Amino acid sequence: MAQVLIVGKTLMGKQLCLGGIELGNRRSVRLLPSKGIGHPLDKPIYLGEIWDMTFREVPASEIIPPHTEDVRTIRGRRVRRYAGSALLQILAKHIEARTVEPQDLFDSRIRFTRSARGYVAPRHGLPQYSTGFWRFRLPLLRIPEGNESRYWVFSERGKILLDVKYVGLEEDVPEELSPGTLLRFSLAHAFPDDPQRRCFLQLSGWYM
Repeated sequence: MAQVLIVGKTLMGKQLCLGGIELGNRRSVRLLPSKGIGHPLDKPIYLGEIWDMTFREVPASEIIPPHTEDVRTIRGRRVRRYAGSALLQILAKHIEARTVEPQDLFDSRIRFTRSARGYVAPRHGLPQYSTGFWRFRLPLLRIPEGNESRYWVFSERGKILLDVKYVGLEEDVPEELSPGTLLRFSLAHAFPDDPQRRCFLQLSGWYM
């Protein structure tokens, strides 16, 4: 059994993707259900909760980088929940979050489309993880796009450096994420019909 802090709750189609940190060894885990890959949208599990969990490792033959964090949950029990400054304090004990430029994410493996959307791809080398925490030197500005929220990062000269989709569930989405805000990014799975097998960058959440 392990104690897991829930740090990510994001949309994956019509299901939930849950991310956590195993507190005993600071390991990042993607919490799959016992079968399948996603949880129901109404699953009662929330950011900042600590759970006592029993899980089993996904066989190495099923692990495809950069998505190396998968485990299958067997059972769990909610212990407590942290929010606000208390959540930031416990995160600070279990993660590292460097202040970087967008191109530095994921071991500087990130590349960009002409519209500044970030991705990793096998031909450029893949990181060995698909989630992480960083801070940006520059602000992120919210740009609504239909029912989605995207965030843009501009250089001091006004050039767009990054256009990233927010995939979390927060309803109160800020218009700006100020420099130095703790951010969690993730890499989506590649589309089956993409010959480049690109895994696009996503903004999973922020912590204030």
